[in-house]
Amino acid sequence: MKRRIFVSIALTAFVSAALCGAVVWAALKVNMLILAALIPVSFGIFAAAKALTRRISANVRNIRDELTRRQQELQKEHEDQDRMRQEFTANVSHELKTPLTSISGFAEIIKNGLVKQEDISRFAGNIYDETQRLILLVGDIMKLSQLDEDAVPAQKELIDLYETSAAVISQLKSTAGKRGVTFTLEGEHVSVVGVEQIVDEIIYNLCDNAIKYNKENGFVTVRVYGSENGNVVSVSDTGIGIPPEDVDRIFQRFYRVNKSHSKDIGGTGLGLSIVKHGAAYHDAEIKVESKLGVGTRISIVFPAV
Repeated sequence: MKRRIFVSIALTAFVSAALCGAVVWAALKVNMLILAALIPVSFGIFAAAKALTRRISANVRNIRDELTRRQQELQKEHEDQDRMRQEFTANVSHELKTPLTSISGFAEIIKNGLVKQEDISRFAGNIYDETQRLILLVGDIMKLSQLDEDAVPAQKELIDLYETSAAVISQLKSTAGKRGVTFTLEGEHVSVVGVEQIVDEIIYNLCDNAIKYNKENGFVTVRVYGSENGNVVSVSDTGIGIPPEDVDRIFQRFYRVNKSHSKDIGGTGLGLSIVKHGAAYHDAEIKVESKLGVGTRISIVFPAV
């Protein structure tokens, strides 16, 4: 009897152990399968994380390089602006000093009674001319300052380029006539949105330069037309032309192509700088075509309305 009980207990324990072993083995097998499935996934995640880290590092380097480049550009721009300001200050000082010295000299001679009565009128005329030169210079400096600071006290409106060109030509006919220069206005009525005062200054300075740098009995043609790129006003002359190496410099302040005749030509040397800034104010493009001894054409392409 005892032996039978012992056998039963032993058999029960064996079956229980076998069942427990089977359960454990099944659990282990399932975990192994899960683990086997997770291993490539883990490697994939690791590889993706590594690639992402590389991309992030590359982007950080690119951003750092771009910031460095921008910083260098800003520094260079700042240095260029400082240099331009210094040059402008030096040029303004020189341009102001010259007429002021003349005025002071003429006035001192008259004050000390060293001028004959019949010469007083001539000396007064010289003082008047130099004073007018100063007034023009100060006026042009103020215009440039307003354009630089975007402080033009005017509202934009619809402007007819043909009518504005006609008005400018009418203003300059007397000046042109003294040199025998003939004006021609061609084209059509096209309009732009802008500041009348600035657009007038742009066309005036272009036409004024076309007279100053023209040949005796030469011609100036102002053409106004619409194109696929915008509305255009171009001023052509039959003058001395511009050397190729000077074309990119003619819009610099106080720069003159023909320095030896600058006093005879007159002006302040700021006209084309005003043209450049005025065009930029209106998002307009400037095109220059010139040939030595043949003439120059400068076109301003305004955005179409």
